[in-house]
Amino acid sequence: MDLSNSQEEYLRAMYILKNTKNEIKVTDIANKLNKTKASVNNAINSLKQEGLVDYEPYGQIELTPSGEKIAQKIIEANDIVKLFLTEIIGVTDEPAENEAKLIKTVLSDETLNKLARYTHKELGLSSLECGYDINNERCIKCVRRKDNKK
Repeated sequence: MDLSNSQEEYLRAMYILKNTKNEIKVTDIANKLNKTKASVNNAINSLKQEGLVDYEPYGQIELTPSGEKIAQKIIEANDIVKLFLTEIIGVTDEPAENEAKLIKTVLSDETLNKLARYTHKELGLSSLECGYDINNERCIKCVRRKDNKK
């Protein structure tokens, strides 16, 4: 499924809101992304058509299991690129955050996987010898488990 950069940002924001506020509301999304409620409603309807969110007007917004999985992948990809930018080549935090969002949108999964393995190896975080693949949820959990032990 090919999502636009905008759709990815909405999914990312919804996932973060769900995990920080335990609910997703149109107003909160609008405030977080500095968008109008009308823009948010259009985006939500688009994501609903893709089967990534469940939503009825004036009701709760819920990520579907597929929407949550894609949101996690978006965040993971952003984190990999940002880690590379900040820890490997020394870009400061704020530009790295903005540039990571842009860079990850043009990287193939193959390139992203190689960047993840390289970054983790260089920083000594984990070996990623499990054949890390951003599309494999088991690998993502494996990496997080190894990183949390250190």
